[in-house]
Amino acid sequence: MSPVSPARRWGRPDAPGRWGRLPVPALVLAISIGLVAACSSSGAASFNPAGPCIADGRAPGAYPDLESQVPKAVAGTTPVSRDSGRNCTGMNLGTLAAHGVTEVRFAGAIWHDAAQSGLTLAVFRAPGLRAEWIGEWYEATARAGRRTGAIQATRPLIAGRQAYRMDLVNGESKQTVVVWSSAAGDLVQVVIAADEPEARIQDAIAAFP
Repeated sequence: MSPVSPARRWGRPDAPGRWGRLPVPALVLAISIGLVAACSSSGAASFNPAGPCIADGRAPGAYPDLESQVPKAVAGTTPVSRDSGRNCTGMNLGTLAAHGVTEVRFAGAIWHDAAQSGLTLAVFRAPGLRAEWIGEWYEATARAGRRTGAIQATRPLIAGRQAYRMDLVNGESKQTVVVWSSAAGDLVQVVIAADEPEARIQDAIAAFP
């Protein structure tokens, strides 16, 4: 998967992007396979979170209700950034569009743990959105990447709920994506880890209710 600027956008299957501004190569790669949430330079100017969705975008505080659903800490550590937004273009919805999703809202935060490791925790909301659809999107993105390999997809249970987990190698970075529904069923929760030990991944999962 070709690197792109870490500053501008979250990912989509054909041109993955970023969440946040991090000088962490491995974490940047982790986010590049991940989040359905793009804000292109052309769309940013017209992004209005309160109006009709005519452009994809994201900004801190765009959807405070969703941002409040992202854990505030993981095992006592706090994130370096937090924001929210929405996607409605087919280019950024990717495989979600095939399931009839026309708009998805999201929020997320980044934990920068070390020079080559970190976490992204996120939530997604759309009418009828299912965790397996987000898992499908991640897998499609990873399999389309030029630098991704050793992809292993499993279906663990988290608090009795079916989850999607993908472990892979992106360049020289070992990465994990975990997707599952919230207890209330109204959100899809996501953990993305880059070069993190299993205990830290489990801490991130446990940070969600």
